[in-house]
Amino acid sequence: MQVGLNVLEAEKLFGGAIRPVIELAALADRTGVDLISTGDHLGFNATAHAERVSAHGFPFALDQPWYEPVSLLSAVAAVTERTRLGVSVLIATVRPPALLAKQLATLDALSGGRVSIGLGVGWQEAEYNAVGMPFDARFGRMEDTVRACRELWTRAPATFTGREFAFEDFHSLPFPVQERVPVLFGFGPSKRNFGRIARVADGWTVNPTDMASFPQDVALLRECFAEHGRDPLSPRIQVSVTPERTVGGEVDLDATGEQALRWHDAGATVVVFRPAAFQTAAEDLPELLDWMVGLKSNASA
Repeated sequence: MQVGLNVLEAEKLFGGAIRPVIELAALADRTGVDLISTGDHLGFNATAHAERVSAHGFPFALDQPWYEPVSLLSAVAAVTERTRLGVSVLIATVRPPALLAKQLATLDALSGGRVSIGLGVGWQEAEYNAVGMPFDARFGRMEDTVRACRELWTRAPATFTGREFAFEDFHSLPFPVQERVPVLFGFGPSKRNFGRIARVADGWTVNPTDMASFPQDVALLRECFAEHGRDPLSPRIQVSVTPERTVGGEVDLDATGEQALRWHDAGATVVVFRPAAFQTAAEDLPELLDWMVGLKSNASA
């Protein structure tokens, strides 16, 4: 089992300052955390945000800063040596594929080959409108986006023809350091979506609202990988662990750790914790990191 640190909203633990979050990432790297991740939104329409809060319990306020994730992870790359870098999830289809490929290849080069990127299509049409990208057919466009990125990551010149974009004899360097950058899709569990993952991606980053049928979904994902001639045990499966609480409302680390281990036993390869959700004081963060890393020794093989 690997453990991840999601730094989204962590600036709140430092009075709103973002630079201490970079120092937290460096400490996590030294402590033994395996992944440092963040989230992604370009912005919000206020009405759409309110509807998301009401219908889906979206936990982030309208005035929450969303630091551009590749920029933030570039700063993290500069102060870390071993932890992998990811996003849960980067809304890939609001970005031109050639630009996305360039951003991720640069991050992989800066980090020495440590990118494991979660990609999604988002839920808010306003984000697409703000950048002039089409909202319809975004799931299919995601597959084209990943195929285009892999072409740009491995060939110069690169040539690709998709349904909505194309390039020919296009030189885009640097290449990533990794031979294959791991790509995880943040899609809801279904045969169709898992087929998309098996065709072009390497794993699944799971929305916390989709955990009710997790063991059965893992079995379906592995079945889809086998159907596409891929090792059914190869997908990276990343889950976010919400802190368990006592009857009095306090965070129960023992119960939270037990839940994380159950997710691992059910198929999760990476369990991710977001300190802001734990309402941890800044001075207690080293202890929280030690607790996270300590869970690895309790996980079954």
